[in-house]
Amino acid sequence: MAQNTFNSITIPAPDPSKMDWNDDGVVILKSFLPENLMVDYEKCWLEENSDRPMGWRDPVPYMRHKELLDLLTYTPLANALEGLLGEPAGLHLNLTGWRSTERNWHQDSYLNPDHVGDYYAAVWIALDTVHPDSGPFQYVPGSHRWRQVTRDLILNALEPDEQDHRWPKFSERILTPLFEQEIMQSGDNVVSHLPTRGDVLIWHGRLMHRGSAPNVPGMERRALIAHYSGIHHRHDMPKAQQNDKCGWYFPINTNMSMYYGENETV
Repeated sequence: MAQNTFNSITIPAPDPSKMDWNDDGVVILKSFLPENLMVDYEKCWLEENSDRPMGWRDPVPYMRHKELLDLLTYTPLANALEGLLGEPAGLHLNLTGWRSTERNWHQDSYLNPDHVGDYYAAVWIALDTVHPDSGPFQYVPGSHRWRQVTRDLILNALEPDEQDHRWPKFSERILTPLFEQEIMQSGDNVVSHLPTRGDVLIWHGRLMHRGSAPNVPGMERRALIAHYSGIHHRHDMPKAQQNDKCGWYFPINTNMSMYYGENETV
């Protein structure tokens, strides 16, 4: 098998357009979320996860916990996402750990079928002031204009026994060293996101990002991560539903989440 290179497993980014959002590939909303929604969610989290610092084991707890769904379909957040994607955004993944995911450098766009394209965004919510030793979220500004990995190219680079639903995890052995090399050669700065409670960061699906390794192992990092897709671009998922008059979500159950590859950390 030929040796993989960054160019061999990537394609050029789409032509520049409004779907790039801005030069950095992130939107930061300071002091954005109301206290009552965060408090309700934290109470719910503590009731069920006091002995599980990485939160719920499945990626769709919003289907069972209204406190989580209400927070992630908060109308101003839904409006912000719709403004970026050009259509309503439906929630379909949660990462609820209060520790860093430690998932290394990656883009999210390659996790999706081609028809999703740029109708995809992810949200990072701070439930406390993030300490720099806790393994903060990191990103490379402007990397959404770099070449992008595709699902087909990385699947072809994997061994046959790695091409099951766990393929995103197996792909890290190929992608991580290539991404690290590309970041080093680019000379671009890596930004550590150090928000305060209620701040929201929205990142582009093509952005290079990671959950960094904490300097203090096990240090708490109270956060909530959610992924969204444009509701008119996920015909591979159940039809999106609206949470009262707030934002939208895809009604995915735990078993279905494995089918969609939603069980991988990001």
